[in-house]
Amino acid sequence: MAKAQRISVSKSHASRSKRQPTAYNLYIKDELPKYKATHPNIEHKEAFRQVAYLWKYAPENPNRTPS
Repeated sequence: MAKAQRISVSKSHASRSKRQPTAYNLYIKDELPKYKATHPNIEHKEAFRQVAYLWKYAPENPNRTPS
């Protein structure tokens, strides 16, 4: 049996509009450098994990868990 040909329809990157950053993206972008500044010896992965955890209770989070 012959292999099916793949037809790729690619859109030009210029024609696509970029998504707006989510509240989470904006929070991480703002808070990660602050967290790293106060904890200079922490690895990036651990800092990201901690800031992501803080997002759960952040006032910017529209789905915030009540404390």
